[in-house]
Amino acid sequence: MPEKAVLYELIVETASEGIWIKNADHITTFVNEKMATILGYSIDELMGKRFEEFVHPDDIPEMEKRHKERLEGNTSGYEIRLIKNDGSTIWTNINGSPLMNEGEFIGSLGMVADITQLKQREFQREENERRYRSLFEDSPVPTWEEDFSEVKNYLDQLKSKGIRDIRAYFESNQLALIACARLMRVTDVNDAVLNLNKAPDKEFMIKNYRSLASRRSAEYAIRQFEAIANGDKSCEFDAELSTFENTTIHVHLKWTVVKGYEDSYGKVYLTTTDVTDRILAENERLRNSNLQKELLLKEIHHRVKNNLQIITSLLRLQSNSIDDEKIKSLFDVSLNRINSMALVHDLLYKAEDLSKINFGVYIEKLLESLVESLVRPDFEINTEVDIDAVEFNISTSILLGLLVNELMTNSIKHAFNGADRGRIYIRLIAEPGEFYLLEIGDDGSGFDLEEDFELLDSLGLQLIHNLVDQLNGKIEKMEERDGAHFHIRFRELLPESVEA
Repeated sequence: MPEKAVLYELIVETASEGIWIKNADHITTFVNEKMATILGYSIDELMGKRFEEFVHPDDIPEMEKRHKERLEGNTSGYEIRLIKNDGSTIWTNINGSPLMNEGEFIGSLGMVADITQLKQREFQREENERRYRSLFEDSPVPTWEEDFSEVKNYLDQLKSKGIRDIRAYFESNQLALIACARLMRVTDVNDAVLNLNKAPDKEFMIKNYRSLASRRSAEYAIRQFEAIANGDKSCEFDAELSTFENTTIHVHLKWTVVKGYEDSYGKVYLTTTDVTDRILAENERLRNSNLQKELLLKEIHHRVKNNLQIITSLLRLQSNSIDDEKIKSLFDVSLNRINSMALVHDLLYKAEDLSKINFGVYIEKLLESLVESLVRPDFEINTEVDIDAVEFNISTSILLGLLVNELMTNSIKHAFNGADRGRIYIRLIAEPGEFYLLEIGDDGSGFDLEEDFELLDSLGLQLIHNLVDQLNGKIEKMEERDGAHFHIRFRELLPESVEA
């Protein structure tokens, strides 16, 4: 046998593919051992048989078409099913070329590869895709198919620049947030999404979904960017969204990275479960609960005020039996202190907002009560209240009320000895940095904050300093004009910061 023929025979016999040679009449003239093994026949059982005897009947038209194309010079492969010895079929990929002798077709050479497992995997993928499409399209749960790969790349670039706090970065860089959000791609939505968002069709939904952005969309975007930057493969939270009919819906949003796309985030499934009814029901329960709590708080303030008034009545009855004017005066001072606290609870009981009171209204009522109880009938006093529109919580209001009560009481009782008229004033000014300046004064004879107060009422002096300390404030006596004038600078307290 010539050396070249031996080489060809060696190649044919050791080939990993089956080799089938047929003549111009399509009669088998050669098959290798691999081809016989693929079909489960012996070589002798295949020799002399027509090739199409082993081709699945449904695939014979495809075989004849490809044979004709081969004669015209197209040698590309094609896929058909061959029938095995046991009657089963296998998918094969056939590549080959015509055999020519001096330009005359004398047969054809085919190289046959068993691709059954490959086709089965392909069929499985197609079946899985078909099932997914059916589940996706027919699911009652609104589902989005999204591509976050460009977002992932953007966030990776930020991290490569040393940015670690993604939330802080986007909260301080609005343009960067918008740029990153525009990289989120919606590739598909199911019909449930269209129904939930009141969209006419998919094309409209995918093209215009960004127009549904709500006041909280920035927060939702940042939350998702944080999850992606942290490498999380899922993210979920409640969200408030708009529809194309300008209605508001509440949803539970959850997305999950599809298996195989964990590195790129190229495919993400997002569901938006409508929880509007649940949220509305919860809001209604919260409203009812808050209403009950408000009523309870109002009742508490009302009872505290009543109890303080009872204490006031008892002290007043007790003072009526006292002949010593100095002791009786101390009772009157105590009554005014109690009244300043009772007044706060009375205003809160009547207010719509139970957390704060209008400080200007409070001071006017407090001064009115002090003038009524302390000013003698033959004395004319002018009170001036100039307070910016400000509200304070109960903790701050009670401390300020007691402080104003002490300073005004001492002005009314001791600043105008021998005079038939006088003037007292209170001003509150809001300053930068959440500070407030309280100015209190009179045009009387004046007194020293330490010496005169100590002589007049040592408890009053101690109380003033304690109240200023509890306000974390500073008190200063102004000396530039006649009378007593004080400046108290402070900040509003947190409710829990007041010491008992």
